[in-house]
Amino acid sequence: MASRRGHSTVDQIISFCQSIRDAQNCKPTHHTMAALLDLTKAFDRVWKHKLLIKLHDTFNIRGNTLAWISDFLHHRSMRANFNNTFSDPVVLGQGVPQGSVLSPTLFSLYLAGIEKIPSVEMRVGLFADDIVIWCSGRDLVEMERNLNNALSSFQTMLWSSNFVFNPKSPSLFLYHQQKIVQLSTNLKDG
Repeated sequence: MASRRGHSTVDQIISFCQSIRDAQNCKPTHHTMAALLDLTKAFDRVWKHKLLIKLHDTFNIRGNTLAWISDFLHHRSMRANFNNTFSDPVVLGQGVPQGSVLSPTLFSLYLAGIEKIPSVEMRVGLFADDIVIWCSGRDLVEMERNLNNALSSFQTMLWSSNFVFNPKSPSLFLYHQQKIVQLSTNLKDG
């Protein structure tokens, strides 16, 4: 998850690469299919109310701590500056403030549980708003079907949390021996 000590981008990359290596070392050789996803404006799309409910119900955060987080999230505004002229402030209805030390943690808590794809063959790596979904095996047709089903389920889960990714932007890859092949997907627009 994002910004936790001992859980960096490097940890996610090592886990993913090790899975590819393990599949290649199987006898007979297995393949790995992966989808690398990019969430659109992820920090800006967090629903504050849903985050506060999740903090309360799932993580048992209550009292002054929850009130402080609520105050941190609400009453935020922005304005533009052009040629030393400022626009009127616009109240921000959703999102966690970018640049704050607390925001990556709140974002991770908001996404917590989203990595549970209803398939044992699938693995998910998360680091903030960077996501990789992958599976390994011998049957390419079955792997492709499983990955597309997982992507469809994952997309539905993301939509329910107000997140979207561009159906044209996921990068799909097949790793076999020393080759990497780029694939395509069948995702629909939200």
